[in-house]
Amino acid sequence: MQTSKTFSIIFFTRKSRSHVGKLSIYARITVNGKRSEISLKRSVLSKDWDRAKSRGRGYSNRTRVLNQYLHQSYNQLLDCQKQLLQEGKIVTAQSIKSRYLGEDDNHKILKELVSYHNSNMTSVLKFGTMKNY
Repeated sequence: MQTSKTFSIIFFTRKSRSHVGKLSIYARITVNGKRSEISLKRSVLSKDWDRAKSRGRGYSNRTRVLNQYLHQSYNQLLDCQKQLLQEGKIVTAQSIKSRYLGEDDNHKILKELVSYHNSNMTSVLKFGTMKNY
């Protein structure tokens, strides 16, 4: 039996709460129907956004810089997905988001935590207690 995994990245906008007439730009990662959204911390005027293409509209310098940034963000998200596949980890929308934001490196496995605990507690605990660990 062959399983198919879906993966997509789209850019979309929402009305900015702080700036009237501006739209905040977000990236939505979808893996097997599960979504996760990332704020790109960029905004654009509503007249400069093309909803059909999910890109900036026009040829101004500001729009070109924005479109380059969106292209770069898209490639970084793809790289995060490829890295997770190469490492043999489970690819989810949340894991790609964590990798993109740099939040996934701090997780330790249980074996590492137990060995860290044992090395620090050797001087504190007596032999009879340590043998149970």
